[in-house]
Amino acid sequence: MILTVTLNAAVDRTVVVPSLTLGHRHRASEGIGLAGGKGINVARGLRALDVPVLATGLVGGRNGDAIRDGLSEAAIPFDFVEIKSPSRTSTAIVDPMTGTQTEINEHGPAVSPEEAQEFQRRLEFLMEYATAIVFAGSLPANLDEAFFTAALRKAREEGLYTVVDAPPTVLKAALKAEPSLVSPNQHEAESAVGFDFIEGEDFLRGIGRLIELGAERACVTSPSGHSYLAVEGGVISASAPEVEGLSTIGSGDAYLAGMLAGLLHRKLSPIEAVRLAAGCAAANAETLGAGVFEVRRAEELAEEVRAEFLTGYGDQPSAFSFQQRQE
Repeated sequence: MILTVTLNAAVDRTVVVPSLTLGHRHRASEGIGLAGGKGINVARGLRALDVPVLATGLVGGRNGDAIRDGLSEAAIPFDFVEIKSPSRTSTAIVDPMTGTQTEINEHGPAVSPEEAQEFQRRLEFLMEYATAIVFAGSLPANLDEAFFTAALRKAREEGLYTVVDAPPTVLKAALKAEPSLVSPNQHEAESAVGFDFIEGEDFLRGIGRLIELGAERACVTSPSGHSYLAVEGGVISASAPEVEGLSTIGSGDAYLAGMLAGLLHRKLSPIEAVRLAAGCAAANAETLGAGVFEVRRAEELAEEVRAEFLTGYGDQPSAFSFQQRQE
């Protein structure tokens, strides 16, 4: 079972507003509301791919109730700790005429020391039933990186395969805890390593730097649909197929869900896992909602993904090396 952790869960609202103009009144042509936060988005993708998953984290207030209701409707198992402060709302406005996306994310709730301690106890209990754990998304306003890395280290001590997909400041701290895999987007990776990725070689340097800083493995995705996964002896580079995209919001979460489903559940080779991940991301871009995609469509698109092993660290790709607790 894969456990996903969302410390800053949200009610996510995505609306389609053609020809958005600031200062004017508009009517949305389409919209969707979902339980959100990156860990929940990954859980949604994993559930679609028929991977045993459980979502945990912190929720509060009426938004917390809506998050639970949304997960129940999606048949995603969950076990959250209730907090007094209400969970946040995140709003995304998609303009199909210009291809732009505008996101407005609240900071999130306040978490008391007692609530934080209760979550630590709950998480340690849930770890007993997991083989892998995904820490994803931002932190509530008054939880610091030390809280995050303590949970990550505990998961490592328990023998779990640990995955981190977090904002740059959290990612930098998490690297010190030596996670099994980090999966930042290009901007997050650039901030973590301290230089911009202009050419393909920069991505390879960046991945190498993420591993030097503590990650056992690293995967980086770019806005252009390219992705790079470090394996023993080199890096797998992939280019997703072009699709008539509606919204790329959550495509990174869909990518990570596909990657984990491929590597940990379907036992695919690294190249085939990357293809599945890119197919999930592309299918997500065709729909509204983060981590929302049709599995059959994702698998069709995966067949169109161009993937190759980049030489420099070795001549042939080797099996993806990771350790995980047995079911």
